[in-house]
Parts: sequence; C-alpha cells; structure tokens
Amino acid sequence: MAREQSKQQQSIIQAVDRLIYEKGFNVMSFKDIAEACGLSKGNLYYYFKTKDELLKAVIDYRLDNMRNMLQAWEQQYPTVLERLQRYVQIMINETSQVIYYGCPMGSLNIELAKGQPELQAISRAQFDLFRSWLKKQFKQLLADKAAEHYAMRLMARTQGVVVIAQAYQDKRFIKREAEEINQWLVDLLDGLAK
Repeated sequence: MAREQSKQQQSIIQAVDRLIYEKGFNVMSFKDIAEACGLSKGNLYYYFKTKDELLKAVIDYRLDNMRNMLQAWEQQYPTVLERLQRYVQIMINETSQVIYYGCPMGSLNIELAKGQPELQAISRAQFDLFRSWLKKQFKQLLADKAAEHYAMRLMARTQGVVVIAQAYQDKRFIKREAEEINQWLVDLLDGLAK
C-alpha cells in the first residue's frame, strides 16, 4: 500500500504517471515534471528528491488502482469467463491511447529493461499483479501449473496485440484480436467443463 500522501504529492504522482506514459521515463526531466505540475523545481524537490523515487511512487499508485479494479471485477463479474473477458476488454477500452503510446505497463517495462534492471524489477510488479490475478482465475478450473501457463499466455497475447496495433496504427486489429481471444477463452473453458 502506498504511504499516506498529501494532495500535492498525489497531484504530482498523477502528472508523472501521465508523463511516463506519454513521453517515457528516461526522456522526461525534472523540468518537464515541474511544468506539468505547475511547480518550481525547488518545490518539486521538496516532495520527491529523485526521478527514481517518483517512479516508485507512480508504480505504487498504479498498483493500488489495479488492486481496486481487480477487487471490483471479483464482485461485479460472477464467472471466471466474465472476469477473463473483462481483462481482455482493457485493450479495447484503451484503444485510442494504446495506438499512440502502447501499454502503460509494457512500454515502461521495455524502456527500463534497457539498462535499468532495478527499476524494471519495480515496474514488473504491475505484470506480477495481473499474472497472479489471472492465475487465480484459471486455477478455479485448472491445476496450478496449467493455470500459470494460461495466465502467462493470456498476458502475452494481449501485450502482443497492443504492440502490433501500435506499430501499424491499426485500431481495428485490436477489436478483431480481442474477439478471437475471447472466443479462445470460451472454447478453452467449455473444453474444461466437459
């Protein structure tokens, strides 16, 4: 859980989250961050001393939001299939954004994997959370090892779709592939029920 934060810190974290997604972590400067937050660099340093500290706060913020979202899905969608299809729906709901900036998690992890392994490990926690949640869903129907396999496979498929859709600037590709992934889930879960 993220530590208690002031409204100003929350505002900074939200602005940095957008900057990381739209500009990239390594490209953004403290000047960019201060401008996005409407603060002087000195005021920004009062709250966060380094970009690494800011990144950690952004990841905590994202993880909190993701946990809340996944808990809501557990309540809102009664079946495994509905919950898994809701996961797939993310890329459809965010099509306009991912066409321009990619997946917020995937883009950041790829960027940090190029020479910043400590920060990449922190960022990977986002994937770990989804992986764990997807495994939990599949585990209701499959053995532990198979549940892990299908959780990773579903994450790989959705991430791959986003990368290719962004490369080709093809919104329709996301929709078509989401339909195919959803059908794959229906067929897989139907097969397990027999």
